[in-house]
Amino acid sequence: IPTSKEGIDGSMVSQVYYQEDDLERIARYCGRDVVVTAQLLLRLHQMPLISEENIIIIEN
Repeated sequence: IPTSKEGIDGSMVSQVYYQEDDLERIARYCGRDVVVTAQLLLRLHQMPLISEENIIIIEN
């Protein structure tokens, strides 16, 4: 399962929000984290993963 940790992790959210004022970056991080969590749940239930081309992430 590909990781969602691209340039930010949970320990950095406070810094990114308060010091960098980059809420969009946090939103992208959280969105990717949701996909990884869903893929993990599918794997745990021995179900096929959703292919990247079938994952649509909506951004504002």
